[in-house]
Amino acid sequence: RSWRLKLEGYNRLMRLSLTQSAASILYLGFIQFFVVVVILGGLESILLEAPLMPIISISTALISLVLGSILTLLFNFKFSKKIKYVTPVLGILGCAFFLNFQLSLWGVVDEKFFLISDNPFISALNAVMVFSFFSALIIKILCSATITKGAKFTKAVMFLVIFTGVSLWYASAVKTVSSEEEKAREKISLVGTMLNKNLDEHKKSLSRIKSRLEKVSHDNFLKLAAVDMKNYARDYKIIKGMLIFDENLTLVEGDIFSKQFISSGFLSSDSVVNWLNTTTDEVRFAANSLTLKTSTPTIMFSIPINSVTGGKYQVLALLDMNLLIENRYINYLNTFDVFIELTPQVYFSVNAQKQNVYDLNILLSLYSDYIVEKVDVMGILKHNIYSFINNYSALKERAKVEQIIIWLTFIFIYIFILASDSSYLLKQQSKKLFKMAKYDELTGLIRRDALDDEINAKQSKQAKALNSLCAMVFINLDGFSSINNSLGHALGDKVLKLVARRLKNNALTTDSIARFGNDEFILYYSNISKDKLREEISVLISSLANVYYLEDVDIYLTASAGISMSKERVGNSKVLLQHADIAMDSAKTLGGNQLCFYHKLMDDKHKEIVHIRGELQKALKDGDLEVYYQPIHSLSDNKVISVESLVRWKSNGAYISPAIFIPIAEQTGQILEVGKQVLAQVLKDMSNTAQLKNITVAVNFSPQQLQLQGFVANICQLVSDKCIEPHRLTVEVTETVMSEKGVIEGVLRKLMAKGFNVAIDDFGAGYSSLSYLSRQPANIIKIDREFTIGAEHEGQERALLEGIIKICTELKKIVVIEGVENAELIAYLSRFSSIRVQGYYYSKPIPLNNLIDYINSLNKTSHHK
Repeated sequence: RSWRLKLEGYNRLMRLSLTQSAASILYLGFIQFFVVVVILGGLESILLEAPLMPIISISTALISLVLGSILTLLFNFKFSKKIKYVTPVLGILGCAFFLNFQLSLWGVVDEKFFLISDNPFISALNAVMVFSFFSALIIKILCSATITKGAKFTKAVMFLVIFTGVSLWYASAVKTVSSEEEKAREKISLVGTMLNKNLDEHKKSLSRIKSRLEKVSHDNFLKLAAVDMKNYARDYKIIKGMLIFDENLTLVEGDIFSKQFISSGFLSSDSVVNWLNTTTDEVRFAANSLTLKTSTPTIMFSIPINSVTGGKYQVLALLDMNLLIENRYINYLNTFDVFIELTPQVYFSVNAQKQNVYDLNILLSLYSDYIVEKVDVMGILKHNIYSFINNYSALKERAKVEQIIIWLTFIFIYIFILASDSSYLLKQQSKKLFKMAKYDELTGLIRRDALDDEINAKQSKQAKALNSLCAMVFINLDGFSSINNSLGHALGDKVLKLVARRLKNNALTTDSIARFGNDEFILYYSNISKDKLREEISVLISSLANVYYLEDVDIYLTASAGISMSKERVGNSKVLLQHADIAMDSAKTLGGNQLCFYHKLMDDKHKEIVHIRGELQKALKDGDLEVYYQPIHSLSDNKVISVESLVRWKSNGAYISPAIFIPIAEQTGQILEVGKQVLAQVLKDMSNTAQLKNITVAVNFSPQQLQLQGFVANICQLVSDKCIEPHRLTVEVTETVMSEKGVIEGVLRKLMAKGFNVAIDDFGAGYSSLSYLSRQPANIIKIDREFTIGAEHEGQERALLEGIIKICTELKKIVVIEGVENAELIAYLSRFSSIRVQGYYYSKPIPLNNLIDYINSLNKTSHHK
């Protein structure tokens, strides 16, 4: 009973320190900590190549991922009351694991317990991870409810602080390890320098002996050679023996060590005999595993001698490898053990009181952290030199100090959460007092009928203010009706909820936000400048264009905004709303996904739109639309492999830009007849034109066409009537259409199943994501010209373009580069196989007759070549 009372007292103490909401946020903070560790560990494995030691190893990052995943899975889980009695057990277990790592970091114990690493930074991080995991479990059990509503700012700041704190710790640790790595590389460099210096010195000395002996007569040769060998061996302790062979490799002269060397069979191996028999006039050196696997590792220098009488001899000098590196010059770097890989079977130790090792696996098992570099020896061979850490004392001292950064981060987070939670609770109580029934049930925004009352109340106060102008913003979602039609109203309602949330989050200075109609919203501003309003609505439109993730569907949506500002302190709300509506229509006419301020000229603009609608209808009736073609070249053979058909309309002697009449046609539904006439003309041209029979022709289709009942069956019938094979026709759609699931996606899949090509036009210009490429029904990707600007030069633009091309190629997509306008870009793109290009460098869109001449001219040129 006494134990239970103590436990209840502990639970009450926890509740006094942390409310349910604060405990939930702190629990989330521990999850964020593990996420940050995983992020930094992943970045380290990608960006840092073979460092001396990892700060966050892959295994540590994986453990962090597992622990963070466990806490995430438990986030919404509610424990029973009985499980609270296990918290002391968890506390004891957590302390045991924590001390396991922390005592190792502090150097209190030298034994390696569970998961202890020589790397002090990993031990420091493991201690923090254990503390975080068990603390989170105890908090979750004692404060089981999950309450984090209204704490977005707190969670964002908390993540920022955790990320900053852990990143500072990580950066400091990287700096410490980099400093040690410089020392390790310095020792390798010194060893390599001494090795080359001493070998070169002996090579020069032996070359002088060679020069002197080659000038001696035969009678004095052997006598002088014996004297030179004796003097040289006396002057250099590193020389253990010297001997002379005649041209048949018969021993002529040698000392005791040399004769023992021969009798031990070191010169009898095939590799050594072949080396000695090699014809050369230069002093050279060699060693093999037999000569090195002895108590006196030996390097052999061969000095070929051509006597003045014509005799050929070979002097062999035997050098002690142990004396080749002078340790007194590198003792100040004694925290590193260095081994030279002389052969794959011999790893020579440069360190005092360290033995040579004859197996790499054994060598690597003796140490935990190291670097390896190749050192050029006398410009002949490259040897691996390994530098291993043998003493972690200095690193542990630094790791202990740097770990404090993380502890201070946790302390700050705890205090910040307590303060933020208190503030949040006060705000929540205040909001409950002002909750009213005037809000829209679906979105939580005020209703249309409540908007006028709210505006009148605000304007009565605004009338007393000076230089205070009001404004109305009318927002309409672009293409929202197609979402309801293709995906259903239930999913459409979810989109509207997300739209309302984004309006609230981004319309920071608005006085009122109302849902005016199905997909229409009104924002009222009582005191704002035109520039400030433009800035805020631009940000708002951008936020509404971000992808909406709903169940298994990713929705891409844009919005058009019309803005009307009053020239007086108090504006007529009805007039403002009418003008904002007109401005919104103007924004839609311009293509949507933008804002327009109302001005009187818009009346004229509306008249112009009405005029274009009428003229376009007349053109459709009279068949005045034209089809132009732009060639698409294959870079591998410079042939026209495809063409894109583009609609052109001349009215009253001047061409009207498609950017003007196509949006109007889409609004009025005239786009269906436009698409029908363009497709009919293209199929006619394909059937009657020889130059189009061996290439594919792309036709642009609007979403409205694709959603027509029986679209697939109709297009199949049309190509069949013209005896055109489906693979010769490419259905080209914008990336916005490709991002929509439902009816359109099903239509495109059916088209591909029938053999038609499907192309994404202007890829990357708007909403498409690389993740869609692997699962979207399209076999052709047309990369927008935005990605080619500057790509002819080295830089980020080129790297980005190369990355997209590589991904598309790996996904077996045909790649077309749009907007190619210069020879430099063509030269750069030529390195890619099977790539296609389209742009003014070759040709602008041209009528059919000009296209025929263009293709014929190109064929003649190719034939002539």
